[in-house]
Amino acid sequence: MKAPQKQKGDNMKKFIAMIALLAGSTAFAHTADTSWEVLENDPTIKLAAPTVFMGHAVDYTFVCVDGANLRTKKPVAQYDVITIGKNQRKEIYKGSKYLSTPINYSRTSWECDWSVNGKHRTCKDKVISGTYPLTVNVKVYRQLSTKNDYSKYLFTKQLNVPNCQ
Repeated sequence: MKAPQKQKGDNMKKFIAMIALLAGSTAFAHTADTSWEVLENDPTIKLAAPTVFMGHAVDYTFVCVDGANLRTKKPVAQYDVITIGKNQRKEIYKGSKYLSTPINYSRTSWECDWSVNGKHRTCKDKVISGTYPLTVNVKVYRQLSTKNDYSKYLFTKQLNVPNCQ
């Protein structure tokens, strides 16, 4: 009687292994032809896209074209940071709003140099101009472990920034 029970157990192990193999093979079947919707909704996929500056860095997968501007697809939470006491800071929610930036941008930043002896700093305004591309390359990774954020590069896919709805 022992031999048939062992056979039953071995068959069950083989069945579970086969199911795991099939599930794993379909989960890893993403290619550069896989739709953005499928990739963005797969919790095991990590997208490494360039960013757009809208007061802070915004991932290209989260922007759309709105006339002559790029804007976020959804409103973004806005916070004020207040200081309490000497070392404690607290964020106060102000609401949400769409962020945007011109596709053809020009902004002013400071460019600072230290003098030869390192005691004096001289700063001047510097105008930075450019154009955000409407097609970018996004690296696609499979997240293999959440404990150490270990992932495996799969492929690179072109993203055409969609028009806003």
